[in-house]
Amino acid sequence: MVFQQEPICALATPSGVGAIGVIRVSGEGTFDVVNKLFRGKDLTKVDSHTVHFGTIRSGNDIIDEVLIAVFKTPTSFTKEDTVEISCHGSDYIIRQILKLLVQNGARLARPGEFTQRAFLNGQFDLVQAEAVADLIAADSAASHRTALNQLRGGFSKKLAFLREDLIHFASMVELELDFGEEDVEFANRDDLRALITNLQTTIAPLIDSFDFGNALKEGIPVAIIGAPNVGKSTLLNALLNEEKAIVTSIAGTTRDVIEDLLYLDGIKFRIIDTAGIRETVDVVESIGIERSKKAMNQADVVVLLFDSPETYAEVEQLAEGLEEGKKVLWVRNKADLTSPNPLLSGEGFISLPSPERRGVGGEVKTKSQLLVEEGFKPMNYKIPPEVLENARNLRQRETEAEQFLWEILRNRKLNNLKFRRQHPVQEGFVLDFYCAEHRLAIELDGGIHENPEQKAYDKLRTDELNKIYGITTLRFKNEQVLDKIDTVLEEIIRLTSPNPLLPGEGFTLLPSPERRGAGGEVEIPISAKTGTGIEDLKKALVAVAVAAKAADDTVVTNLRHYEHLVKTQQALSDVLNGLAIGITGDFLAQDIRLALHHLGEITGQIATDDLLANIFSKFCIGK
Repeated sequence: MVFQQEPICALATPSGVGAIGVIRVSGEGTFDVVNKLFRGKDLTKVDSHTVHFGTIRSGNDIIDEVLIAVFKTPTSFTKEDTVEISCHGSDYIIRQILKLLVQNGARLARPGEFTQRAFLNGQFDLVQAEAVADLIAADSAASHRTALNQLRGGFSKKLAFLREDLIHFASMVELELDFGEEDVEFANRDDLRALITNLQTTIAPLIDSFDFGNALKEGIPVAIIGAPNVGKSTLLNALLNEEKAIVTSIAGTTRDVIEDLLYLDGIKFRIIDTAGIRETVDVVESIGIERSKKAMNQADVVVLLFDSPETYAEVEQLAEGLEEGKKVLWVRNKADLTSPNPLLSGEGFISLPSPERRGVGGEVKTKSQLLVEEGFKPMNYKIPPEVLENARNLRQRETEAEQFLWEILRNRKLNNLKFRRQHPVQEGFVLDFYCAEHRLAIELDGGIHENPEQKAYDKLRTDELNKIYGITTLRFKNEQVLDKIDTVLEEIIRLTSPNPLLPGEGFTLLPSPERRGAGGEVEIPISAKTGTGIEDLKKALVAVAVAAKAADDTVVTNLRHYEHLVKTQQALSDVLNGLAIGITGDFLAQDIRLALHHLGEITGQIATDDLLANIFSKFCIGK
């Protein structure tokens, strides 16, 4: 049921002078209110999802020529009768239209009131409502994908499955209480124990994903740590490609932490330049050093920068004090001054491609070149006309998943990989996506591919491509691409990257023992001054960020969700403890109800007025 409330109005576009302003009106009687000032068609008689030209008037005075979009209940954003007035972006015009709306029966909306009404009318749950605000605030591709996934119900569906299973057992335990005198057991304790264990296994990675998810929204903090004068400020400037920090040859120039944002492959990083860590009697420098240590401990990723055996020993000592599991990149600066190695220019590295991956001139061969040398069929063949025609037709009938993935793969957007779509093969096959350099095919499967006969054909086709051309085929379901794109991209990168952090076949990329980090980590040689190796460092940062992500694409980014998941996990632990000591059903029911309560608080199935007021007050007016 839709509950239409009094009409509200607000500017839905950013305030300030612009080409266009959009004013949203929603609620019972919206069309009557707008009709009083709109000269054009009668909005009560037009179809939903239509746009109409006319004028807004105050008496006989024309305020503006406008376009009005009409959305009728229950197919609008709020599920109420809604109008969106597109006018010229003059502050005066917008103020006048809002004034006229209020004079004719609407009131100004509170922050987030449109989204709150959508939630109250069942348009979406509270997680999805909060995702609207996250989507508006998203300033990187990764945070945008996460918010969009939650808006489309990815997180909500997972929680719904958890609640559904738990509600079933809760009802069985509650039923036992009604037959307490008869000593009847409706809820099998072994089944309940297995269910609770499975629920905890599902919830644990969601809880663990919060640190990554929160960093995704705010920016993954990366602290550059090292001794004075090893080039930390120069590295910050090189990463940002601007003179953000003062660079001099005088040790100890940086007295405080300097921070700025860096966007790489759609991921936001907060790069933090710190004061060089050393023994000093300078009071101001000492304060800066303490802040450096604090930044190092709070950062998700620590870049340990050194430029000599002496400064290496210093950062190695710092590394020993880092908490276990801290993500660390060992970076050797000024490598251009000390090493002739062009591929991994750090003295003492064994880092050249193995001989079989080198061409006549010593250049690195592609996987495709190696496969041809091994006897696989080259791809420079003539395609039969009927296969070409089939490929052209398929391009015209792309699925939503194919269109979505192509937007990411086209124009070398992913790791500079060149992909083609609907690529024909001489044998009559048409590959959804194909990367010639790595002989990698990507196939997206719809529901028909669950058919046993189709599965058998798919396997035959995959085997044939591998046998004839050495092509590796990655298969993904359409819903994987639409709902778990990060996992899909991670697998593509893993199979195509020669990055030392993502090893590629045929490469020897190990540093000699004396050039390894405390845990045997591979070092990245760079020259912050000339820019050599900076792209490798950026790729390493992205690789670390991707590796930190939960294997499941569902990422928790909201502190409120995280806190309720932790409380749910605790309540489930109490259920298991109760089962272990054999407590009665009424106590079990109490703990199960508590777990259900916290899951319901996340999605809004259990929500107080104060909670809703707090959540929606953080939205902008007009949303």
